[in-house]
Amino acid sequence: MKKLLIFISLILMVSGCTQDDSAKAIDELLKNNKNVFSVHVFTNKSLDDSFIDSLQEKINDINNQQLVTQAITNISFIDIRDKNKFDYEKIFNLNTYPQILVFQNKELVFITNKTDDLYHFFKKRNS
Repeated sequence: MKKLLIFISLILMVSGCTQDDSAKAIDELLKNNKNVFSVHVFTNKSLDDSFIDSLQEKINDINNQQLVTQAITNISFIDIRDKNKFDYEKIFNLNTYPQILVFQNKELVFITNKTDDLYHFFKKRNS
């Protein structure tokens, strides 16, 4: 019985740390964000220009068509091969790249790997 209680306590501590790391990672990603929405692109290789151009085009369309109340100006690119403060792969369960994560305030609201899906997400929210 005592071993079971110790085991349960350890499990709760580990899961608590994981949730804490997730909250800290999100705080780190959003620390300079002043707007409602922010977009973060995670990759494990250099992105080709066509992907970056497509992403910029979709963000411009979202902003120009006023699909958000406040323009999306916070867009970051994070290469998971670089040394980062957090293990984003584990925290956000990233397994294919590139991955586009959209945060609304401090909540993760959308994940995709296609720029068209990003546009459609905001278009649908505005309907």
